[in-house]
Amino acid sequence: MGPSLFICYPRALLTSISLPMEMIAAATSVARIKRAENRHWQCHIVAAHSNAKEPIEFAKGLNILPSYDLSNSPQPQTIFLPPIWGKPDVIVDKSPQLVDWLLQQHESGAQICATGTGVCLLAQAGLLDGKVATTHWYYFDEFENKYPDVSLQRHHFITQAGRLFCCGSINALVDLTVYFIESYFGKDVSQVIEQHFSHEINRTYDKPWYSTGTSRHPDEGIIEVQQWMQSHYSQEFNLKALAELANMSVRNFSRRFKVAVGKSALAYGADLKMQAARDLLKKTNLSHQDIADQVGFKDAAYFSRQFKLKNKITPKEYREMVRGKLFNL
Repeated sequence: MGPSLFICYPRALLTSISLPMEMIAAATSVARIKRAENRHWQCHIVAAHSNAKEPIEFAKGLNILPSYDLSNSPQPQTIFLPPIWGKPDVIVDKSPQLVDWLLQQHESGAQICATGTGVCLLAQAGLLDGKVATTHWYYFDEFENKYPDVSLQRHHFITQAGRLFCCGSINALVDLTVYFIESYFGKDVSQVIEQHFSHEINRTYDKPWYSTGTSRHPDEGIIEVQQWMQSHYSQEFNLKALAELANMSVRNFSRRFKVAVGKSALAYGADLKMQAARDLLKKTNLSHQDIADQVGFKDAAYFSRQFKLKNKITPKEYREMVRGKLFNL
């Protein structure tokens, strides 16, 4: 993994820098313990409006000395842009050098992840013209008025357009960081990090965001089957029946589904059932047997075995974990 650069400017929210850095550091440690791997993922703080010798003040009395500034930073693989506290225009209008630098880095192959009002810097650079994006809900109207060429997705917390990622909140940034960790370290490491840092366990059958990349596909026949499966996850999925629904042979359907979705139809169906089970564990007091019945597992014991195999924890442990993270008065 190439270096990740966390860009700092006045009024940047430190949490959106420190939290993903802590998650990446934890993932490195977990990978070392689980697999005896010594894989490096370098993270650096980069000053956007000053040189690297000057500390950056984030909050009253909280100063951090950056590793680099824009003139001497290493070539990044990923750039993180934090949200801006208050009106973003104050900072964006004073950042022409940063905007030019972002354009250069993106042209050189870097992927960029912006959170909240930090997305305004990508829009100011013109990188989001004609592309999907999101930002903090409070600035939806202002953002849309200022950047009309950007396709603002108000109902999505994360968007992807090629190598450009936008997060509407710090919680969404946590989810995206888990995805990056999984891409580099693998699912077994990312699940440990997710259990400790994320506000909830994510859906595993699809990316949790709106994307114009490979997670969306143009195969309308397969899309129709996916939509039917999402509405009938409690049924037992049969490959022959699904192929007939798509008016295809089993062989052709299996091939097209795998190409379009990235996994087999039966694996996709199993993920749908598992997500429904997680939702019921989180939101209801149903017994494991009742949940097994509702999502289409043959009995509670089989459901529990499959749940632990997929999620690395038991249904009981999952329910206790997500219930413990809910705020109650």
